[in-house]
Amino acid sequence: MRARLGLVLAVAVAVALLPQAAPTQAAPRTFKIAVVSDVGGRGDLSFNDMAFKGGEDAERDFGVRMVELVSKVEADYVPNLTRAARDPDVQLIVGVGFLLSDALAQVARRFPDKNFVGIDTFAQSIVKEKFSAQYPLPNLMDIVYEEHKGSALVGALGALLAAQYAKPHIGGVFGIEIPVLWKFEVGYKWGARWATEWLAKNRPDKAFTYRKDFVLWTYTGTFSDIPKGYAAAKAMYAKNAVAVYNIAGPLGLGINQAVQEIAQSQKLRMGPPFWIGVDANQDWINPGFVIASMMKRVDRGVYYATRWVRDGQFRDLVRRTKGVVTLGIGTRIAGQLAEGISVSTLDDLDEFIRMGVQAERLTRKKVLPASPAEIKSKVKTMREAQPKWVWDAVAELEKKIREGQVTVPMVVTKPDIERWRGELGYRPGSSFAAAYRSPQR
Repeated sequence: MRARLGLVLAVAVAVALLPQAAPTQAAPRTFKIAVVSDVGGRGDLSFNDMAFKGGEDAERDFGVRMVELVSKVEADYVPNLTRAARDPDVQLIVGVGFLLSDALAQVARRFPDKNFVGIDTFAQSIVKEKFSAQYPLPNLMDIVYEEHKGSALVGALGALLAAQYAKPHIGGVFGIEIPVLWKFEVGYKWGARWATEWLAKNRPDKAFTYRKDFVLWTYTGTFSDIPKGYAAAKAMYAKNAVAVYNIAGPLGLGINQAVQEIAQSQKLRMGPPFWIGVDANQDWINPGFVIASMMKRVDRGVYYATRWVRDGQFRDLVRRTKGVVTLGIGTRIAGQLAEGISVSTLDDLDEFIRMGVQAERLTRKKVLPASPAEIKSKVKTMREAQPKWVWDAVAELEKKIREGQVTVPMVVTKPDIERWRGELGYRPGSSFAAAYRSPQR
């Protein structure tokens, strides 16, 4: 008996000394982000494409996976957001565009364990108005931008070019009249007026007096009807506008068509006439005729939000900011520089040429007007053809904005837009100057 017991004990000890297999662990779950587009989806070369670019950058740097949900009509917003929230691996859902605000407020309340971000939205304001006891919703963030400051820079650029080429106007083609576009409108006009004051002090030989009809502008009521962008821009170029600012996303392609017609009829290799891009660096679309772009870095909004969720900072930021985070010029979030507004440069052109390459792949249509090297060469030649004092003045304004030496008005209410329109420019539909007038010298 003892012998048997000893044998059993010996076997037990031997087994205990054998290497033990590690306990099976479940594979880590995939960290997904979902990007829900505004109407139009991929291929707009502007707002939606920028959001998807931000997701791609997050995939590259943070190892996340992006799910793309394209909204073809406004009725798709809630179903797309809901579909994303029901995916157990999705930790962040991004809704792209002002029009998704109500849908975000609805769906974020239904899925409190998911994190939601709206780009250019006012979803927390809707929560405050309709569900005040839940405000601020802890899982919801609106990311907004200092568009008024970037628009002031390109408004100044336009006015300086008008002075250089003795043109009577600059123009602006807007989409739907919503408060976020009022920020663009007033910033653009304010920057143009600032430039006339700068000219009076620094280049009196080029100086002219700002007039309320100097900026031609119209709201088309759409972000998708490209022919309306063409028609609006064509009327402005007919009044001899030196440049037209695209504040209507895809309608910039209509503005470009109007410029191309003039360039072909007059056999021009570069502007004027020019147009001014928006959101992305759109200088590549028609190199030599897009003088610059007001870059509203929607991609960075998506990118930063992903990082904040990954690092566990998201909900604390919502709490501290009441759910509204602003990206702009010199802005810092959670102790880190988090800018989202700038004027395009030659240095950042390459990454946006790649957007055109991707659009060609997606649409199977020719998008790039030339090879990347030729595009960059033409943009460089165009920029260098403008007097140095033009770029110096724009840089001076940016410095003053960054350092707080000047304050660009930020207009988001009806009383304010009425007041500033009275000061800086007429309403759409008002008669512009009846006759051609060159800037006063």
